[in-house]
Amino acid sequence: MLVMFFFFFSLACLLPIQQPQNICSCVAQNMSVSAGRLVHLININGRYDLSLPVWRCITCHKTWTPELQDLIQSGYWPGSFAFQTIYQIDLFTSFEQFKVTAPGLSRQAFVNMLENRSRTFGRIDTICGKTFQKAFLEWTYCRHEKEKLSGVDHFLCPACVPDAVAVSADGNRKLYRFNKAKEVEEQPFYEGIFIAKDEDVAAFVDFIQQNTNPVKGRGTCGQSTWAAARETSKKSSNKLDEEGLEVAVCRHNILLKGLNMKRGEIFAYPMFLQNEVATKTNCRFFCTDIMCRYWPYLQKVAQAVPRLQPLTEMKPFLSVMHAKGHSTSCEVQWSGKNQTGAGTTIGEEVEQVNSFLSRVALTTKYMSKAGKCHVHSLVFL
Repeated sequence: MLVMFFFFFSLACLLPIQQPQNICSCVAQNMSVSAGRLVHLININGRYDLSLPVWRCITCHKTWTPELQDLIQSGYWPGSFAFQTIYQIDLFTSFEQFKVTAPGLSRQAFVNMLENRSRTFGRIDTICGKTFQKAFLEWTYCRHEKEKLSGVDHFLCPACVPDAVAVSADGNRKLYRFNKAKEVEEQPFYEGIFIAKDEDVAAFVDFIQQNTNPVKGRGTCGQSTWAAARETSKKSSNKLDEEGLEVAVCRHNILLKGLNMKRGEIFAYPMFLQNEVATKTNCRFFCTDIMCRYWPYLQKVAQAVPRLQPLTEMKPFLSVMHAKGHSTSCEVQWSGKNQTGAGTTIGEEVEQVNSFLSRVALTTKYMSKAGKCHVHSLVFL
């Protein structure tokens, strides 16, 4: 007759952390370790309920338990000030690589994957997505501040400093964002770093339109009507907080500056980016797909606003591929392939960047303002 006995016992699993060399002044460092308070560790394999280790000196009975700086040095990041929940930094780097490789991946889908892995191995699977996002944003911003102290600027092309051959600007209407007035907005971590502050852009647009007489309607060239070729426009929908993103890039596809479009693609937006780029580098050509309409408008504004007169010192450059949609005379006069000194510049570099950014639009249209600002900056940091 076979008799089977089952015994159940609890096992305290300690958080793997770097052991201190000494915790007291005793000559003989005889230490014992025991389980402290519970913490929730989140890594690429899901959630683990562990205990903080507590080291005790056998001689003088002095104890030591890891603090916040000890967790960071051991490769962890706190989810809160009291760090009841901690994240392995390797989890953040993995999520960051996922976002760059698959921009359409949402934060909730990633957290669901972690919960499924926890459930598969019989562990508690509850993981707070908002806490994960907040900790991830704080980690990336702290890394950004560290790089800034080291003189690293991801939005400045080393090959285009101090003299840039060409800068291309264009808008992307796919990167709109729905209005979420009922939610409490947080202060964006990356506000003003890549995407310009909405207040600065709005003040620039209002200043330009107050000093000029904007003409209504879209611009035409040949048989084509260009939606982006207009001086003024009203907001298209009250459901949208942002109607898209306008970006400026160099001929090496390095993003220099961006802004949130509130009134469609009006001329004041590329003018704002052109003015911002002019303060960073000496640009020779400025490229857009509606240059035949934009440049006369810029000259009109420069006459009314003398401080923008230096912008007219750049040379107008009509994107080579978009020039095929313009009239023949316009293509001959404005196309970049006919510009002396442009070399092999085609002026379509911003289209390659917008092609990648459009993949992010699957998730950013439902994000908060702070989240969208972070994602757009993150994919190029």
